[in-house]
Amino acid sequence: MLALAVYLGLIQLGLVRSPLAPSAGGDIALARSEQAGLRVLFVGNSYTSTNSMPALVHELAAAEPGAPAIFTVQYAAPGWRLASASRDDGLAALLEDVRWNVVVLQEQSQIPAFSPSERDQEMLPFARDLVGKIRESVARPLLFMTWGYEDGDQENVPQDTFTAMQARLEEGYSDLAGELSIPVAPVGLAWAEALRRDPELELWAGDGKHPSRLGSYLTACVFYATLSGRDPTKSGFTAGLDEADARSLQEVASDVVNG
Repeated sequence: MLALAVYLGLIQLGLVRSPLAPSAGGDIALARSEQAGLRVLFVGNSYTSTNSMPALVHELAAAEPGAPAIFTVQYAAPGWRLASASRDDGLAALLEDVRWNVVVLQEQSQIPAFSPSERDQEMLPFARDLVGKIRESVARPLLFMTWGYEDGDQENVPQDTFTAMQARLEEGYSDLAGELSIPVAPVGLAWAEALRRDPELELWAGDGKHPSRLGSYLTACVFYATLSGRDPTKSGFTAGLDEADARSLQEVASDVVNG
């Protein structure tokens, strides 16, 4: 107990970094370099960082002949919200450190599915602040529409389902995008379409919330199509998945993003 108290005290003094603090990872050296490529910063929480999803986007680009490079960096922390990101000095410094092309914003997994009045209080002002900072840095903001829980958000909505929660998330992100005039990467819509085609698809990890490897790969394919405007089925990168499974997820992402 004494050791824990000392450790927490050091964290409060800023002498030791908290394990829950956000950290940057990925292609930071390449993003800072003069090499040609799209520079993308992903700001979010474990939905973004699980399975190093941004790195999968980089690999999808690298494995398509003739495709421009995409240098991806993640700045994430467990349970992070846009409210936390909007007042984080580390993020502010990172926005100034690199000439980003795109900055992706991912909200906590439940908040965009709340009522409009709750979203206006819990999400909108912080998203507006971040979008302003991103635009000042001459980057383009992009929203990350996440997916519903496997059994819905029954903590807040008794007898909820994935389909119902996903519909609320779509509404929440669409309303926010319209309010701030920014685009959305339709990851949640791709999850819904993939599950419509194959209801047995295991996109979630064991907790029914976070992505499995399949879920992160589908997410990365959506981002690759959204960021590059290219067809993810042209990439040979499968992230170690069964080739047929990877191809199926690439096709879902391509159909959802490119119509």
